[in-house]
Amino acid sequence: MFLLGAWLAMQEEPYPVESIPCSCGGQAKYRFRREGVLYTILGTIKYQRAYYLCPTCHTGQYPLDNKLGLRPGEMSAELESLTAMTGAQLPFGQSSQLFESLTLISVSDQSIAKAARAIGEEVQALEQEWMEQSHDFAWLQEQERLAERPERLYGALDAAKVHIRGDKEHPWRDLKAGAWFTTTSKPPQTPEEDWEIHATDITYYCDIIEAEQFGHLLWATGCQHRAQLAKELVFLGDGAEWIWNLVSHHYPEAFQIVDWFHATEYIAPVAQAAFPDEAQAKAWIQQVRSDLWDGDLDAVIDAFARFTNHAQAGKPARKAVTYFTNNRERMRYSEFRAKGYQIGSGTIESGCKQIVKQRLKVAGAIWNIDNCIKTAKARAALLSGQWQTITVRREHLSLPLAA
Repeated sequence: MFLLGAWLAMQEEPYPVESIPCSCGGQAKYRFRREGVLYTILGTIKYQRAYYLCPTCHTGQYPLDNKLGLRPGEMSAELESLTAMTGAQLPFGQSSQLFESLTLISVSDQSIAKAARAIGEEVQALEQEWMEQSHDFAWLQEQERLAERPERLYGALDAAKVHIRGDKEHPWRDLKAGAWFTTTSKPPQTPEEDWEIHATDITYYCDIIEAEQFGHLLWATGCQHRAQLAKELVFLGDGAEWIWNLVSHHYPEAFQIVDWFHATEYIAPVAQAAFPDEAQAKAWIQQVRSDLWDGDLDAVIDAFARFTNHAQAGKPARKAVTYFTNNRERMRYSEFRAKGYQIGSGTIESGCKQIVKQRLKVAGAIWNIDNCIKTAKARAALLSGQWQTITVRREHLSLPLAA
């Protein structure tokens, strides 16, 4: 910390000039030296620098701060990054306590919240740039000419509820989330086995906006992953209509797959209502799951249709018939497995849980919508391994010793 203070003192001219140019065209006059304070990972640094005031426009300036890009009274780049990272991981109060325990530097929960939101704002700025690029015909043409086409790329969409302050009619809002990823696959060793598939290179994005607006973010982030150029593009999701409407609109050539586990959730409620005997219910469930696994949707729908007028099972059976009929082309699981496609949407579900359940939906949390969005975007960047990319965009001075 002493070295940093000494280094700053060496950057200041020992004898200030009488005047310097002002942005208004006038001349700012030297008044006196003022103390500046910087907050860094090594602690608080105080330093003196010349202060100039323009008599024409009454604007003050500090040449040393301007020269070095210093922001007195605010955190250094590294301190902001580290505090924002803890704020993206934990509730701000807990973040403050943990940060002080690890670094012996006291940072208020309000400062940590501000730092996390600043990262979220930077993500928003980057996404805006992506949106502009994704609607720039020349940029798209250049990407098509130069960029390598992905062999197989996956996209996934989901949503989770967050508690928002100030809207009594709709206190719970959908935070929509998306993921782009590739997979590594291990082929089956025997005819009875299936592909072992694992998601890799996962990036997440999210927002609290209407589906149509989220579609613009889906397209923009997709262009950054060259989704529009992919030789094979596969989308995973549950049966939510907004998901498949967006996919069909923005990526009409993509393969659409309903998550296997979501599909199987419709089976047990019908069996439990239709069969008082537990053994019969288990046998029926096993048969329907087997037919679904094999992609025999006619058999699956027929199995549910037999109970649409049943006194107890009628309601869940009719719901299942509608669900499987509407999504039958997205449930060709035997065909999808043969091609080595992932058929579970665990990647995006995990993202939703990590962004919403583990961070935004902690006990007692009620969010201002703007703060919620920015914090969510910061956490998504952290989960996606994009933290360094975002933080280097912040216009800070990289002080000596990475302060």
